[in-house]
Amino acid sequence: MSKDIRTDHEYQVAEFGDFGFRIITDASSIQGERFSSIMAITDCPNLEFTSTRKGDNYGQLNLKAGMIIYGDLTIEAVSGTVIAYLRGE
Repeated sequence: MSKDIRTDHEYQVAEFGDFGFRIITDASSIQGERFSSIMAITDCPNLEFTSTRKGDNYGQLNLKAGMIIYGDLTIEAVSGTVIAYLRGE
């Protein structure tokens, strides 16, 4: 299956973690991986990410514990702890 989510089923499979997930405290260990959602486990005062397949839409957020962002995401830097769900194989 491609990493492009085109149907409800593919979204639900990714969202429930069927492709796996990463607990991330240091973004350098996951360079190049794409995620469908990122949930803050602890407060993350500095989450840097890109939100397009090309990696050209850079964003920075302050996430409180329990907040979730969705999209075609890669993580550039994080302070705090997040759980990031992989987009697929």
